[in-house]
Amino acid sequence: MEIVKSEYDLKYILRGGLVRSSASGKFEGNDYSSSVRISSSNIYDVVNEKTGFTDEVEQKVVFKIICPDNNTAGLVAAAIKEKFKKGEEIPVQGGFPNDQRIITIANPVEYFLYDTKPAKKPENK
Repeated sequence: MEIVKSEYDLKYILRGGLVRSSASGKFEGNDYSSSVRISSSNIYDVVNEKTGFTDEVEQKVVFKIICPDNNTAGLVAAAIKEKFKKGEEIPVQGGFPNDQRIITIANPVEYFLYDTKPAKKPENK
């Protein structure tokens, strides 16, 4: 996804979640691209007026990163999982959640791989 004109920004900070890679393929006649999906949730305390008890309410969303191929999806998923293990936050940009509460991330896949690229090989002389 490429933003061609931006008059507002939606920024999210990912702190954890269930990380899954999805291979490209077909399902019910529809083509699907490779992607990484991060299922995350926030939990809120909400007072139940009828019972007087403070209920915990969970709000779930899925962040989707579209990848160019299956191999890249695996690399991106591994990089994100490693960052979560280290307790690192990942700031991302995306749109509003769709009807299934899926947020498509606007950051390119390279953004997630920037510190996982192999070091340059020494030049042969």
